[in-house]
Amino acid sequence: MTIVHLITGLGGGGAEHMVLELSKNAQKNKIKTIVISITNANKIEDKFKAEQIEYHFLGINSPKSLFSGLSQFKSILKPHQNITMHCHMFHACMLGIIYKLFYKQVPMVFTMHTNSVKQLYRRLLLALTKPFRKSDIIFSDNSKKWYLKNSIVIPNGVDFQKLATSVSRELSTTKPFSFLFLGRLFGPKNPLFLVDLVQKLIKKGHKNFVIDLVGDGPLKSDLMSKIEQTNTKAYFNLHGFQNNVKPFLQEAHALILPSLWEGMPVTIIEASASKLPIITTPVGSIPDFLNDTNAKVVDLTHFDQAMIEVMTNYAEAKSKANTLYNEINATFHIDFVFDKHLKLYQSVS
Repeated sequence: MTIVHLITGLGGGGAEHMVLELSKNAQKNKIKTIVISITNANKIEDKFKAEQIEYHFLGINSPKSLFSGLSQFKSILKPHQNITMHCHMFHACMLGIIYKLFYKQVPMVFTMHTNSVKQLYRRLLLALTKPFRKSDIIFSDNSKKWYLKNSIVIPNGVDFQKLATSVSRELSTTKPFSFLFLGRLFGPKNPLFLVDLVQKLIKKGHKNFVIDLVGDGPLKSDLMSKIEQTNTKAYFNLHGFQNNVKPFLQEAHALILPSLWEGMPVTIIEASASKLPIITTPVGSIPDFLNDTNAKVVDLTHFDQAMIEVMTNYAEAKSKANTLYNEINATFHIDFVFDKHLKLYQSVS
């Protein structure tokens, strides 16, 4: 078998890291894997190179480069037999179907990596192209949609051993409480809302905290402008994109994820593997695994109050983080997640 992962780009998001982890596990199991990026978007190429995973960039950065990219796609796959194609996100799904129509019929599975598709035309296209896909991967039973086919539940996963930490996360009288925002700075992650949170906390008399932002994206300049305009710079550390997030997970006191919509964020699984307390909105598949016994799951209106409660009762927050770790460490371990993917690949091949 040759597994082909087709994805929009090699950015630093959760989907890209899932492709990396699945490819690493395939390598360990001596299964040929090829990763193909549609665009030239590139943040984590070095990680694929370090693992000696074969990867290619098609350079389809605009409609006019579609045909040259497809030709390259065909050339990459031509020498390989018994291909199973795993398409990640909408554009990869559409390109995979075009390849099947014009070049070669190969079994195809699809992961949307979000629990909702906002654009109606995308939902319609996904529905109309269901006959071209063998199965669609979702993160929980509640993620089933009318435009997905033969949905099978396989969660995202991380290497729990790699992210394990012995840090006790004690509060310090000399250092501020550290909230960690880990993710891409774009609309669904709602990064501009962080400034509103800071202002609310200050207004309620809480000033001994900081938000560490690890990530990059199109809203970075807007975020920096809003921070300047509100004179809240002292409460933010902008670290940009980082290849290694483990030190930030170790040093933080709590993860905050005020997302507007999600699938099942890898960030949350990474935090749980590090036993880091989590405050998140109830979007996507998050409420299927996180609740008031193992995290703070609140809407945006009450997000600032949840942050205050974690700061003032940190022992309870750490206890919930331990509960979450014990509940999901097996289900979300990358070895288990890869085995479920492999069984799916084998069943459709």
